[in-house]
Amino acid sequence: MNTTAYAFEQPITERPEIPARFGEDGGKFYYYYDQLADELDEDLTKRLKSQLDSLLIFAGLFAGVNSAFLALTLPMMSADPADDTNALLLQLVKGGNATINSEADLPSATFSPPPAIYPVNILFAVSLTCALMSSFLAVLGQQWLVYYRKRSGGGAAHQRKEQLRRQMGAQRWRLELVLDDILPGLLQVGLVIFCISFILYLRTLSTSMSTSISAIVGAGLAITVGAAVCATWDRMCPYQSPLSHLICWTVDRMRPGMVAFLWLVIFVKAYLQEILRTQSCRTQPQMEAGESGSSSEVSSQSGEAQDNSWRLAQDITSRTLTLVGRKEETANDLIVATVKRVILTSEHTAALIHAATNICAIDDEESLHQFLSDVDFFDRLHDLFSTFRESSRSLPTQLRTVPEAATKAFASAILHLALSVGTIMNLAPPKDRALVIKYSLQVQPVLSQDLVWYFYGLAEWAGLESDLWDGDLKDVHHLLLLGIVLDNLFFDAWVESHRSYLLSAIKSLANFTMSRQLLGTLCCAVKVYISYRQTERYKGLPELFEVVKTTYGR
Repeated sequence: MNTTAYAFEQPITERPEIPARFGEDGGKFYYYYDQLADELDEDLTKRLKSQLDSLLIFAGLFAGVNSAFLALTLPMMSADPADDTNALLLQLVKGGNATINSEADLPSATFSPPPAIYPVNILFAVSLTCALMSSFLAVLGQQWLVYYRKRSGGGAAHQRKEQLRRQMGAQRWRLELVLDDILPGLLQVGLVIFCISFILYLRTLSTSMSTSISAIVGAGLAITVGAAVCATWDRMCPYQSPLSHLICWTVDRMRPGMVAFLWLVIFVKAYLQEILRTQSCRTQPQMEAGESGSSSEVSSQSGEAQDNSWRLAQDITSRTLTLVGRKEETANDLIVATVKRVILTSEHTAALIHAATNICAIDDEESLHQFLSDVDFFDRLHDLFSTFRESSRSLPTQLRTVPEAATKAFASAILHLALSVGTIMNLAPPKDRALVIKYSLQVQPVLSQDLVWYFYGLAEWAGLESDLWDGDLKDVHHLLLLGIVLDNLFFDAWVESHRSYLLSAIKSLANFTMSRQLLGTLCCAVKVYISYRQTERYKGLPELFEVVKTTYGR
C-alpha cells in the first residue's frame, strides 16, 4: 500500500474541514469514490458476463435439440421418394395388371402433408430462431461489457469522468435490463414455443401421450406464472424473472392511467349532475337580451379556450424540438451522481464522511435541488445521521471518535441542504416529515415537541464545537456559525427559556474577531432574537428558519 492510500485508510477521529470547493479535500473523497466505482462496475460486469456465458451454453444445447426435431418433422412436409420405389417394386412382384402407367399414378403425385404438421414446423422454426437470436445478442452483450470496462488515456480526473459518463449511459440505455431480462426472456419464450410445438407433434402420434406431456408442461408454466405474480405482489420476493419484471413494469405504467380514468369518471358524473340540477332549477325562460349576452360570453370563452389550446400546442412543439438531441451531463451533474452513488451504495464510514463533507461545499442551486428531490438520497442522510448518533451514545468513550465525526458530517450536510434550497421540514426525519405534512392544514407546518428536540440535536451536531471557540472565528465556515444560532434557538423553544440561550450565544459570538461571515451571523441572530415571541413557541420556528436561510451563503 502506497503512502497516500495508507494515509486515507487511517481512522477518522474528527470532522474533516469543509473544503472551499467540491473535491478540494486533498483527494480523499475521490479516492474512496474510485474504489467504490471500480467495485460496482466490476460486480456488474462479472454478474452479467456470467449470466451471458450460461445463456450461451443453454442456447447452444437448446438449438441442438430443436434442430433434431426439425430434422424429424420437416421431411413430413414433402413426399418420400421411397414410397414411389416401394409401389413400383410391389407392382413388379405381383406381375398383375399395371396400375401405375404414368408419373401421375405414383404416390408422390397425390401426396398431401398432414394439416397438423404445418403449425408444428412453424413453431419449431420460430423456437430455433429465438435460440439463435438470443445467442447472437449474448455475444454482442459480451462485446458491450468489454467496451463498458475499457479505459482510454488521460489523467485520473479524465478517466473518472469517462467512467461516470459510461455508467450513466448504461443506466440511460438500460444495459442491465437488456442483458438481464430481455435476452433470457427471449430464450424462455423460445422454450415455451418449443414445448407447445412438441405437444402438437405428439398429438399427431398419440393423443394420450400428448395429454400427459401437456399436463406436465402446463404445471411448469403455472409455477412460472405464479412465481412471477408473487414477485409482482412482493417486490422483495426472490422469485424474480423477466416475466415478473415485465408484469411490474406494466402495473407501474397502468397505475397513473387507472387513477386518471377514475378521476375522469368522477368529473363526468359531477358534470352531468350539475347539468341536471341546473335544468331542474330553471323555472322561467331567459330573456332575449340575456340570451344574446350569454351567447356572446360563451363565444368569447370559446375563443379564449382555442387560444390557450394553440399556445399549449406551440409550447409542446417547441419543447419537443429542443429534446431531439440529448444534452451531455455537466460537471455539476457528474458531481451529484458521484455523491449519490457513494451515499446510497457505500458502507465505508470514511467514504460516507468525506462525501457528506463535500456536500457542504456545493453551492449550485440546481445541484442542491437534485439532492432534495431524490427522496431515497435524503432519507438515507437522515438514517445515517440517526445511526451514527446512536452509536456515539452507546459506545465507550474511547470508541466514539469515528461515530461522532460521522454524525457531525451528516448533520452538516442536512443543514446545508435545508438552509440552501430547503425548508425547516427538511431537518425532520422521513416518518415525522410525512406525518406533519399529512395532518397539517395550515400553510406553515405544526411542529411537535419531539420534532423540535430532533432539530436541536441536528443543529447541535452541525454547529461549531464549544472547545474550538478560540477567539478567532474569521476562517470558520458560515454553516458552523449558523448551526450555533439554530442550536440555541431550538433549545430555547424546547425548554421555554425566554430566549436566554440565544442571547448568551449572541454575546459569546460578539467577543470574537469580526469577519464578514461572523457579522452576518450576528445580524441574523439579533433579528431572530427580536422576531421570536415566547407565546408563539413552536409556531414561529418555520418563519425564523427562513430568516436564517436568507442569511446563509451571502
